[in-house]
This record gives sequence, structure tokens and C-alpha cells, in this order.
Amino acid sequence: MDRLASIVRCQWRVYWRRFSRARDLTVGHQGITLIITVLILFKYLRLLGSANIQIARGDTTLVQSLLAGIFLAWLILPISIPRADVSFFRLRHLPLSVRDLFGIRIVSLFITPYSWMIVAGSLAICYPLAHAPRPWLALAAALLFILMSCSTGLAIAHLLTIASWRRMLFAVLVLLCATAVYVLSGKDGGGFWQWSQVLPTNLATRAAVGKNPTLATGALVMLNVLTITAAWWSFWQTLVNEPRARSRRRMDSILFRLPGTAGGLAVKDVRYFRRLLDPYFGLLAAVLGCLYLVSSSAPSAAVAWILIIIVFIPNAPLAFNSFGLDKRSGLDRYGLLPVSGATIMRGKNLAFVIIASVQVCPIIVLAGWRLGLSVGTFGLVEAASLAAAYLAWGNWMSITLPTKMQFFRFAPPGGSLPELIAGLMFASLPGVLTLYVFKLRADQAIWVNLLILLLCGILYSLAWIRAGRRFEQQREKVVQSIL
Repeated sequence: MDRLASIVRCQWRVYWRRFSRARDLTVGHQGITLIITVLILFKYLRLLGSANIQIARGDTTLVQSLLAGIFLAWLILPISIPRADVSFFRLRHLPLSVRDLFGIRIVSLFITPYSWMIVAGSLAICYPLAHAPRPWLALAAALLFILMSCSTGLAIAHLLTIASWRRMLFAVLVLLCATAVYVLSGKDGGGFWQWSQVLPTNLATRAAVGKNPTLATGALVMLNVLTITAAWWSFWQTLVNEPRARSRRRMDSILFRLPGTAGGLAVKDVRYFRRLLDPYFGLLAAVLGCLYLVSSSAPSAAVAWILIIIVFIPNAPLAFNSFGLDKRSGLDRYGLLPVSGATIMRGKNLAFVIIASVQVCPIIVLAGWRLGLSVGTFGLVEAASLAAAYLAWGNWMSITLPTKMQFFRFAPPGGSLPELIAGLMFASLPGVLTLYVFKLRADQAIWVNLLILLLCGILYSLAWIRAGRRFEQQREKVVQSIL
């Protein structure tokens, strides 16, 4: 027990030393995120008063919404917070059992102030539930629901580190989003609401108001057994399934036989980038866009072009913080290679283009098939302009404001919030201009968009060359920023 306490104490000290630094309160938006979280918590506490009145009357709509928010918060928390600095692979060399390591994993989850707020908000739901027709059953159901939400978030965070499960979870997410779109369209709402009766939020409120409380509480107990078992099993899987670098590199070399030194560097960055969670949201947006273009009876060209803009937004960290996944040893190898800084930047830019092309090209092809070749051509020009604008701004941010990123987590794009917002606005400007020009002067839109593409290409070329020179001059500064 003393060994476990010592390890957790060290993690506590490391986190708070970093959090207390002024730099860490701005880089990665820690300060603004904390402020927004506190504001959301105050708004949540105000809603608890309304929920108290409604549940006393037998109306559980607001309580179910609050429970859904609690479940979503616990789902995001293990994925969004940084990992512990002590690797569990290294801790396995110590005389610690899997149970000990799992205990360290759970305790380390509650080091951050965000987890304290979520715990406080989760327990606050007991206030309105205490005034339900069955208060004791309601409180027991609330605690069971909170425990189930926490274990579900842990299980998903563990499974995201395994490639096969990552693909499976992404398929489930696509299916759920498609189902939500189908239900919101009003085609089969009745069948969905029948299935919604077995959702955990509904089970908790049924126990509170006395609708088959024994069955609802028993179902929550069974869900807790399943989710806790899944969290334990998934954690054990992360320990025994070590990443196989050789097979992954071999597959990448088969898929991307890119010529030149920049092509070889791009393969490495593609392998790194696809282990972040952000590109998967871009891929999700692309899949939903393709479903719209295929299933809609009258798809809109404007919607197709807006989808291209949306797909680029989740991929912004790949352009704005392209050195975030590199280690010091990797950056030192750049100095040993006979390549210039411009070649290194070109390799990272090529990796961004590959990731974005996989997501955007299906939308462009389907838009050309359903709406005509001209719409697909407009989409291709728009995508090229967006990529050039993202990389022009991102090359500057990657050298000036690099931030450490971690695999299987959401990537901090680096810089402060105004710089991020300015970068997204600047990078999305070519897409917005495409829509604006097509609406005003459709007959001259192709020439205007080609001019926009030319300007973005020139701007990217200047930014790429300058970023390469600055990387050669500020290599050590980049190294220190991502340690």
C-alpha cells in the first residue's frame, strides 16, 4: 500500500508543478478551459433547482437530460486529460500486480481539478433526486449511474489504445450518429423511443419515481458489473497488447511508397497523426457527409462545400502543431539527416494532406456524381485552397508555439485561444469565399476560385520556406516546448 501511495503522490506533485506554471495555464488553453468549466458548473447548479421542482411533480425530462450530461462528462474525462507521466509498461517492472496498477490508474484519474468538478456535479444530482417519490431508491440509482458512467469512460479510454477496438468503436460511433440523424428526421421515432426505455438515464429516473423500481435498480447493478468488468479487462489488454512498431511501419511502407526524403518523413507523421483522436472526428464528419450525399433525394451543392469546410476543422491540430508528437530523440535525428528544415516541413505538410485527402475525396467524388462534374471541381479547388491556408498558418504556429501532444488523446493545437480562433477563421476563409462567390456570380466563380487557390498556394510557399529556416534556427526551442 505504501508503494502505491508513493507512486500516486509523485504523479500528484508532477501534475501540480506543471499546472502551476504560468506557461501551462495558457498553452493548451488550460486557463480558458478551466474558466468555461466553472461557468458550465454554475449553470448546471441552477438547473438543479428546476429539476427539483419538476421531479417532485413526476416530470423526469430535465433530470434525464442532466444525467445524460453527467454520463457524457465521465465519458470524455478519461480521454481528454493527459496521461500520467509514469508509463504503466515501466511500472510493470516493479513488483506490482495488475490490480495494483489498475488502482493507480483509477486514483490518477482524480488528480486534475476537472475531475473534482465532475465528481461534485455528479453528486449534486442527488439533491433533486432526494425529493423524488422514492428518495432512497433514487439516491441508490444515482450512485450506481455515476459508477457506471466512470467505468464506461475508463473502458473506452483503454480500448482506444488498441487498433482493432479503435476501429470498432469508430464504427459504433458512425452507426449511432446515423441512427440519431434517422430518428431526428422523423421516419421511425416510435421504435426508437421504445428502445430508449432501457437507457441508463431512464432506468435511474424510473427507480426514482417508482416505475418498476426493483427491475430498474437491478438493471443498473448488472450494467455496473458489466462496465467494471470491461474497464478491468480493457486495462489488462492495454498491458499485454504492446504496439508492434515493425508491422505498423511495414504496412505504412506498403500503403505510402512516396518518393523522396519528404515522402519517407511523411509516412512517419501519418503513422503518428492517425493515433490521435481528432482526425477520427474529421472522418466521422466525412462519413456523415457521404451518407447525406448518397441518401438525400435532392442534395445541395452548398451543403457539400460546407461539409468540406467542416471536415478540415478537426484536423487543425495536425497543421497547427505538427511537431507535437515528436520526441527529443526524433528531433535530434532530424539534425543528423542530410535534409533541410524546408524538407522536414514539407514532409509534415504532406502527411496532413494525406490525412485530409482520405476524408475529403469521397465527398468530392460523391458531389460530382450526384450534382455534376462542375460541383465536384469546385469542391476540389476549395479543398486545395483550404489545405494551403491551413498549412500556411500552421507552419508558423508549429514553429512559434509548439505544444506536446499525446497518443490516443485529443490534441492541444498550441498557442492561445485568440491565435487558434484567428487561425481557424483565416484557414476557413477560402471555403467561405467559394460559397460567397458562387452565390453572387456563378458564371465567374471558377475563375475567382482559381485565383483564390493561386493566392493560397503562393502564401503557403512563402510560409513553408520561412518555417523551414526558422526550424533550423529554433530547433532547441521546439525541443524544449514539447518535453
